Amino acid sequence: MIHFIFPVYNEKANLPELIAGIRRLMAGKAYRMVAVNDGSTDGSLEFLKEQQGVDLVITGSVINMNVGAVFSSGIHEALKGAKDDDVIVIMESDQTSEQELVLPMAESIGLGTADIVIASRYVSGGRYVNFPLPRVIFSHCANRLMRAFFPVASVRDYTIFFRAYRAGILKRASDYFGPFGLIQSKGFVANAELLVKLAFFTDRIMEVPFVYNYGMKKGASKINVLRTINEYFTLINYLKRLISKHSALGRRI
Repeated sequence: MIHFIFPVYNEKANLPELIAGIRRLMAGKAYRMVAVNDGSTDGSLEFLKEQQGVDLVITGSVINMNVGAVFSSGIHEALKGAKDDDVIVIMESDQTSEQELVLPMAESIGLGTADIVIASRYVSGGRYVNFPLPRVIFSHCANRLMRAFFPVASVRDYTIFFRAYRAGILKRASDYFGPFGLIQSKGFVANAELLVKLAFFTDRIMEVPFVYNYGMKKGASKINVLRTINEYFTLINYLKRLISKHSALGRRI
């Protein structure tokens, strides 16, 4: 079974095609969507309630949370009743996550090839399209920084939302760090934090090429670059302390 998690903050323009696309993709297959509302004020929540059913549940908050809290809420909901070999896919709501990649990513997990599959912009065949140059430069720098401090074999893209996870790996990590400890970061660096922590539990991580087409997005970006830069340095210090504390346990990074 595939469980989809997507954060929703003022995504009313994108939600109809996102949900319809997943339903088309998964027709005849076992799946479930978890929409994490993040205090939307544009009618997104009302639309989600209209679409709510057996295949779509809504969680989150009526007030705006932070990215880390949204991820934690979605993962907690998705893991309810999920079997260890189920696949959990986190994707964006703005149509920039390529839905056609979901089934190949999930298949790699189902075949036992990987526990985590990353839709990567930095492997052969992956790239940015229609992306603002300053954001491209920032992303390259952030990923180089994370690779330098926390090298994970075969991983180049630490910061992308779009990934598939074996549910059992998320369960083990959640049990280890506690329900509120799996993701401590508040901003977009939560993606990198989650990846580095999951590398404690598996080295079966692979990347597939992903074309990030920013032109598919409707609405403005919600990232604050200056704030995110500061959050990366905070995250690096936090993870260094964490790894030091747990090095005696023989965990791999």
